[in-house]
Amino acid sequence: MIGSLLNNIRTSVHRYRSEPEFRELVSTSFASLLVRMIGTATGFLVTLVTSRYFGAGALGIVSICLGILVLAATFGKLGLDVSLLRFIAGFARTNDFGSIRGIYLRTIRIIIPLSLLLSCLLYLLADWMSDEIFHKPYLADILRLNAWFILPLVLIMIHSESVRGLKKVRSYTFFQTAAVSSIALIFLIAAFFSGYLHAYIPVYIQFISIGLAGLASLINWFKYSRFRTTKTIDSISTTEMLKVSGPMFTTTIMQLIMSWAGTLILAAYASESDVGVFNALTRISVFTNITFLAINSISMPRFAEAWSASDHELLRKHAWEAGRLILLTSLPIFIALSLFPEFILKIFGREFPGNEISLYILIAGQFIVVLAGLPAQILNMTGKQHLLRNVAIISAIINVAACFILIPEYGIPGVCIAQALGILVWNFSCVWIVKRHFGFYSFIRR
Repeated sequence: MIGSLLNNIRTSVHRYRSEPEFRELVSTSFASLLVRMIGTATGFLVTLVTSRYFGAGALGIVSICLGILVLAATFGKLGLDVSLLRFIAGFARTNDFGSIRGIYLRTIRIIIPLSLLLSCLLYLLADWMSDEIFHKPYLADILRLNAWFILPLVLIMIHSESVRGLKKVRSYTFFQTAAVSSIALIFLIAAFFSGYLHAYIPVYIQFISIGLAGLASLINWFKYSRFRTTKTIDSISTTEMLKVSGPMFTTTIMQLIMSWAGTLILAAYASESDVGVFNALTRISVFTNITFLAINSISMPRFAEAWSASDHELLRKHAWEAGRLILLTSLPIFIALSLFPEFILKIFGREFPGNEISLYILIAGQFIVVLAGLPAQILNMTGKQHLLRNVAIISAIINVAACFILIPEYGIPGVCIAQALGILVWNFSCVWIVKRHFGFYSFIRR
């Protein structure tokens, strides 16, 4: 295995020197990686400061609110963020900024009223959710306030994917991973030194951070899109946009259910402290995704371009390049997390040690993600969204069913097993579909 890794490293170094396209992938991915490392570090520090100085319960409240908010925002954007990425990447190849402006405005006219409608609905349902779902009536006021931050979060999602279509990968990565956590970290540190250590302070800071990041994402989009100097061209109809975004919307919802169902179902059966512990374990395990997500950021537009050019060989080449880089760069992180789990958990406070087995389960799930490469992204960018949607539905059903079966009996270890099971079904299915339709495996292979 070591010899194979060394050969892969030598091959990658040679290709970096001799192939401009591969050099672009590595260079851009490295820049994205640096930004993502900042985002991961600030997110980790936000979790650490919250759990250590405000308590696991405070972290649990943030997790519950964020889970509801992310799911609601996903309905608010209707899958149009990934649809924008696909269309904008195509228009950007020909510098058609008029069409980019047109499709952006069509999207905004849909997401703003829909997001506000969802906010009103969640506001009215706050008492019912806090009493009947979470059995925590004291959270009603927090959930009502939480409802009004759907639109800012939707704006972050829409604008980050839009600049990604323009190949502004660092901006995309910053708003996807670092903007909210960086702002939150500043406010948390200020609250700590000011002596404001109430359990609700972190969730209020989360709301403020999402609002400020949403505004910043709008300003950033205007900067890169030539919005104020370009006339609108309506190249894509609303019907066509929704036709493309429909399968993506369903897929995204299912992915979000897989990501957040564990948190919300655990919140219904356990205390905020248990929810906070699980959130911290998840935050630690996704450290392994730093390089994966950085390479994904640059690879998706490349997949879309290769598909638009009907170049299957180029698509295969991009997929294997990305898979090789993901594996090589992720292994050191996996090794470090696997060797020192107890030490890492102690950093978060006295409520966290004793959950090493649960952490190992989550790390195993993330290793499956790394081994698979980018099969879901290939399907998303090549017109196979309906197949990805079907995989997402099956995976989400299995994940949620496992949560309801395992969480009441096993608590935190149960939700970790459910997460890993959903990840396994998702990635195995996507790899198989890519092989069946395109004739190659998405993971590392010569």
